[in-house]
Amino acid sequence: MRSWTILACTTWLTLAGCDSSSEPAITCATDISVGEVQPFAMPTPSRTEGITFDASGKLFVSSLEDEVGVDDQLVELATNDAWEVVAEAESILGLASHRTGIIAAGFGTGQLLLIDPATGAVDVLAENLGAPNFVVVTPWDTILVSDDSPGTSTIREVTFDGVVSVWVEGVPTPNGMVFSLDKEWLYVAATFEEEGLWRVRVSEDGEASVPEKWVAFDDLTAPDGVTIDSEGNVYVALNFKGEIARVTPDGTDSIIADGLHNVASLAFGRGEFDHCSIYATDLGGTQLSRVGIGILGTER
Repeated sequence: MRSWTILACTTWLTLAGCDSSSEPAITCATDISVGEVQPFAMPTPSRTEGITFDASGKLFVSSLEDEVGVDDQLVELATNDAWEVVAEAESILGLASHRTGIIAAGFGTGQLLLIDPATGAVDVLAENLGAPNFVVVTPWDTILVSDDSPGTSTIREVTFDGVVSVWVEGVPTPNGMVFSLDKEWLYVAATFEEEGLWRVRVSEDGEASVPEKWVAFDDLTAPDGVTIDSEGNVYVALNFKGEIARVTPDGTDSIIADGLHNVASLAFGRGEFDHCSIYATDLGGTQLSRVGIGILGTER
């Protein structure tokens, strides 16, 4: 049996036993309107996929090299538009932040990596994971790993000791994942088959129920990365359409932004970055984007 406890407060979500009264209020930036798409930062070394902010507000993306024999890169970006390569590995795709470092899916190697961006050290947490694409840290401190290869419907769970198991079957070509605010659901983007936003109910023990298709998207939209705001709205990158869809807690979907090329992964700003904007990668290009949302994200 597994259980978990939420250990930290956010600025705008006060949890039982937490006192956020001493924390400064965070407001939305005024230099971008809702739905507006702005280019962000200088172009990266190559096309990008994964994106994550760490607990201190540092922003990292994965830069993918198409040239044979050239490693992918973990790139750190600053608010002044500068970027720096902080680590390299044969394959780095989806990213997630953890207190021990940056977790990365090795799409081309079948590996799950733990990267220390301060030193560039890369450790292998697990291998033989197929073509891992997206990663998310669970509330009970393991890692869920998706694989959107055609014919695949498995989300695996990996412990930090490297133990691999099947967490759930039944989401066709699973990709981006995010937990609901109350941690009772995992939302999953299905990219190539049964395209849409699926959801999996999560028990108090961290066990998965039978997945269900919650929101359907048109064929050839290729739902990719996902994120969630402080009101429980889920945002889905529609890669082939260059759009971001917003799904409200009652399952109503709409397009919040378009014109983003091959939009891949999404993350609300943290630290010195605008907390009411989504920062987005481009699987087909080198220009990152910032999208005005007008609602605070879920992380301080």
